[in-house]
Amino acid sequence: MRGLDLELRAGETTALLGVNGAGKSTTLALLCGALRPTRGQVRVLGMDLYRQPRQAKRHLGLLPERPPLYPELTVDENLDFAARLRGLDRRQAQQARRRVKQELDLTGFSRRLAGRLSRGMAQRVGIAQALIHQPEVVILDEPTASLDPVQAKSLRGLVAALGEKRAVLLATHLLADVEQLCHQVIVLRDGQVAARERLFDQPGARVHLLRPPPAEKLQAVPGVAEAHPQPNGWFQLILTAPPESALRELAQADWGLTDFIRGRHDLERLTNLMVDA
Repeated sequence: MRGLDLELRAGETTALLGVNGAGKSTTLALLCGALRPTRGQVRVLGMDLYRQPRQAKRHLGLLPERPPLYPELTVDENLDFAARLRGLDRRQAQQARRRVKQELDLTGFSRRLAGRLSRGMAQRVGIAQALIHQPEVVILDEPTASLDPVQAKSLRGLVAALGEKRAVLLATHLLADVEQLCHQVIVLRDGQVAARERLFDQPGARVHLLRPPPAEKLQAVPGVAEAHPQPNGWFQLILTAPPESALRELAQADWGLTDFIRGRHDLERLTNLMVDA
């Protein structure tokens, strides 16, 4: 990795977007202390990750691309093991296990063997392991990869909730993850930063309508300056008012509004930056 300057903020989700081999996993290894950089610094809440590793790592939670579960152990046993690795005593581990199971809707799976979990549920347990010690920074490596659409939607809802109070870093190659979850995106290509954008600063939204009207009618909606048709009932809107205003108007119209994705536009251009020389 070269030239990466990254700041994570509480209440925001940041995406590392790139194709396989772009440097996402290497970046995460550097940020969680698995690799030592030859130059530069990694600081967690002001602590140097490599000079104060034990103190800094107390504030980090990591979900690798494959959840680190022991298949022959139950969900509870896996969570207890993760808690003890984080230095929690037996009583603290039990309290932390109950808390994360409630937060991630895992209470009904306490005695289920990890090896018998669905891919989506295994990802939830992996996130629970990452949260067991209540870290302020959570790092997720391709959390929705290989999930079916229903599982991916459920997990994105979970990640969105995590990002309301914590700083979340999400490595992904999926535009849907970036669109629905992230406040800023850093595009990686060949181990370098190819682009950096704050998505919520963009005055736009993407909408999907079951009964799409002509673009001229959308442009007549208060707060909508431009409406650009896209395939399959999607429109890219350029807004002149807060998104909530346009959302109310569109919801009341008889156009069959199914999706309203705020502040996201021109992500296809970011896709091009992932691969262009």
